[in-house]
Order: sequence, then C-alpha cells, then structure tokens
Amino acid sequence: MKLYRIKGEFASEELAELAAGRIQRTIKNIRSLRIQKLGKAMPSMQGRERFTMLPANLRMENYATDVLVSEMSDSSLPEHWYRKTAELTVICPMEKTAEVSAIMQSLGAMQIHPA
Repeated sequence: MKLYRIKGEFASEELAELAAGRIQRTIKNIRSLRIQKLGKAMPSMQGRERFTMLPANLRMENYATDVLVSEMSDSSLPEHWYRKTAELTVICPMEKTAEVSAIMQSLGAMQIHPA
C-alpha cells in the first residue's frame, strides 16, 4: 500500500482541527494527522499608547486639532490580528487522497497540495 502526504493551509487553527477531526472520523487507514501553526506570535500591546488626532472647531471661527492619548491593552486589538493560519498534514493511502482533499476543501483549505 502506497502512502501519500497531503498538506492544506487553513485560515485558522480551529478550522484545521475541525478538518482533522472529520477526516479521522470518516476515513479509515489514516496513518498520521499533524497540525502546525503558521505565522508569528503577536507582541503584547500592554503599556503602549495610542494617539488619536481629532478635528475640533472652536467657537466657529478657527479650525484646530486635538490629540487624545490612551493606553492600549491586548483586548482592544481587532480579533483578526490574533488569527494565525495553520497547516494540516495528512498521511493516507493513495486511494483515500480524493476523499481527504474533498473534506479539506469543504472546510475551507486555501491550498491543498501533495507533499
């Protein structure tokens, strides 16, 4: 029995885990499933300052700007900055590669290729 390695890149680690679980439940003779996080860790924003310039119209005669300074925290960042892509690697028999690829594609794999 020939074994093939298939890799697929997912938008998040959760999607890769979901695909791995579905592959493991529905396809027999899977030799290996491995999820690898891609991308760098986000540095902490604690203690940093955010500067915001606001236009201000004072007494309707002149136009000025004002600067607001606020301290940043990790919870104030948008969620998509924390997301990391993940790669799912599956080692399976040659006759199961089409099924594995179909499951990965149905769960949002961006790139599927044999390795």
